Amino acid sequence: MPQKRGKKPAVIGMYGYSKSGKTTLIERVIRQLTHEGRRVAAVKVSGHAASLDEPGKDTWRFTHAGAGSVALASQTETAIMFNHPLKLEAILHALTLLQQPEVIIVEGANDPSVCKIRLGEIELRENTIWSYDGNFENLLLKINEIILKQ
Repeated sequence: MPQKRGKKPAVIGMYGYSKSGKTTLIERVIRQLTHEGRRVAAVKVSGHAASLDEPGKDTWRFTHAGAGSVALASQTETAIMFNHPLKLEAILHALTLLQQPEVIIVEGANDPSVCKIRLGEIELRENTIWSYDGNFENLLLKINEIILKQ
């Protein structure tokens, strides 16, 4: 079911405490949705300083020479690194333009504009639409419901 041009993807955030199983659950959701033929993108939002680049590599050298963004294109994947933080809205826009997914899953979502699913007993965040009850089939039904509303 490829994304129709001009149609915005469903954006679904998932959040919970560290080690609550978010990543494992999101992996399972992505596998199932892609198995169903859906185009899926994912975003990991981290509260920590992190970098994918390695000191001394060409891309790192380009950044340190002053490039605001650097792309690495290989035979197996493409990575685009912006050398400053981007708002989630800009990341979602870029993913939509580049991949045209039907759904984007955001791990660690805290943006109030993103509908969210809570895992565990963590404090509710704004725009939380459901708390995961441990039943994977219920989760898939909820996610597919959100996708169909787009």
